[in-house]
Amino acid sequence: MLMEQLWPKWKLEPVMSNLLNEKWGQLHQDKLQSCIRQHRLARDFKPEISAIHKAYCALIPQNLVGEREVEQTRNDLERCTPISAKEFAEWDVWAEAMLKNVTNEELKQVHEFIGHVPESRRILAVAVEHVRKPSVRYA
Repeated sequence: MLMEQLWPKWKLEPVMSNLLNEKWGQLHQDKLQSCIRQHRLARDFKPEISAIHKAYCALIPQNLVGEREVEQTRNDLERCTPISAKEFAEWDVWAEAMLKNVTNEELKQVHEFIGHVPESRRILAVAVEHVRKPSVRYA
């Protein structure tokens, strides 16, 4: 830890060290380390955790501190949001176009690929698209 290097005679209690690692691990590390180094210039004997944190908060606008969490929440929402009726309709049109000229050989390859031929036209179309790729051979 950078603080142990800058203040070699200072030792943080294990519980406090774990807490700092947990809380400060989520922060922008380059900015945090800059605040710690700047604090070292002002404090020779022992670091003041709250002063380092205040310096970090002054450096980073508060609306950006939780930016990673906001982005993660957005990504989670996108993965969990079902597709719309319009997207289903577009998928149906695509599936019918994909299956318009499907061959018995392609259906055989689909069966070999997933163990059966799906009843869902959408899923079948995805499987047919997969077996039509030049690098895929199931015979």
